[in-house]
Amino acid sequence: MNENPKQSDPERGLNPGLRQRTETVHDTRNPTRPPAESASVQRDESGAWPMVWLIVTILGVAVAIWLLFF
Repeated sequence: MNENPKQSDPERGLNPGLRQRTETVHDTRNPTRPPAESASVQRDESGAWPMVWLIVTILGVAVAIWLLFF
């Protein structure tokens, strides 16, 4: 019998998305600074967040208590 002309190529495989690609390796000879060291945050920027979370928590607890008892 004749062979099927649509036989799959062994390099293609069943899923073309899973084909082996060229692997790239990052340059490890020149290290860069960690992201935490390169971030620029001012000291006064985060001072209000604990108070905001405290108010949100108190309001959430108050609403939960009100919904439970009324």
